[in-house]
Amino acid sequence: MGGFLDSHIHLWRLDDGESFWMREKIDGLHRDFTLADLAALQDQCGTGGAIVVQAMHNCSESERLLAQAENEQRLAGVVAWADLFDPGLEQQVERYRQSPKFVGLRPLPPDTFGGDWLSDPRSTAALRTLERLDVAVDLLVRVEDLAAACVLLRPHEGLRSILNHAGRPAVMTQDTAHWKLAMQKIARETCAVVKCSGLVERAGVEWTRASLKPWVEALLDMFGSKRVMFGTNWPVMTISANYALWVNTLVEILEEIGLSAHEMDDVMSTTAARTYRVDWPAEMTTPDATSDT
Repeated sequence: MGGFLDSHIHLWRLDDGESFWMREKIDGLHRDFTLADLAALQDQCGTGGAIVVQAMHNCSESERLLAQAENEQRLAGVVAWADLFDPGLEQQVERYRQSPKFVGLRPLPPDTFGGDWLSDPRSTAALRTLERLDVAVDLLVRVEDLAAACVLLRPHEGLRSILNHAGRPAVMTQDTAHWKLAMQKIARETCAVVKCSGLVERAGVEWTRASLKPWVEALLDMFGSKRVMFGTNWPVMTISANYALWVNTLVEILEEIGLSAHEMDDVMSTTAARTYRVDWPAEMTTPDATSDT
């Protein structure tokens, strides 16, 4: 299986027994989003697989995704959840590592969205543990918390850290100043890579290729192609775009910017494969099972 590697998708079913605030709040997300749905969309636009990322702050969702991914070549890996403040964090990592599809954590204290945890000493201690264990760490932070994220990441030169959704800039207002200063510091002072995702939903439904291009170009100027990875944030991105439209728009932007074929490969697959340590493109040995489980 070849093609682009989407570094950030979610999967859920309404009968999974989970409570997820976003799908309860946004009507368009209040339905099943399955691997079969994803496969149909990816086959339209040259995307062959994905990294599935936790959505809920519990281990049961992560364990369910890991079990599903073991038999699905389209799912290259799973970024699981763990409580960053849990004294048993290392033991939880070892449990996840029993699955070959475990590729990293997006760890947060339970029911957390704000940035207070970034300056908590327990976060620094947890990142030391994850760095020692060589676990890739996804970070979801608000744009106003990017400076604190930089301080947190700066001492961890050996940590594979991944900043989600381009640092969550205010795309709709085109307010680049604060975001760019903070992102420049992260690019310069840390080893973090960044996901080129989350832009369309933060741009609103009136976005255009021209309105998104400055954000993509800024990411590449700051981080370079080897530290930028393509992602969709599907299905959240469906609130303002469809899957193929975002993928095709990003490819067009990268071509307009003048990326070489090698740099395009970096952004669209290689950076994610290298950071998460997955083999990509994957060799198909059996028909791709796109079950709805």
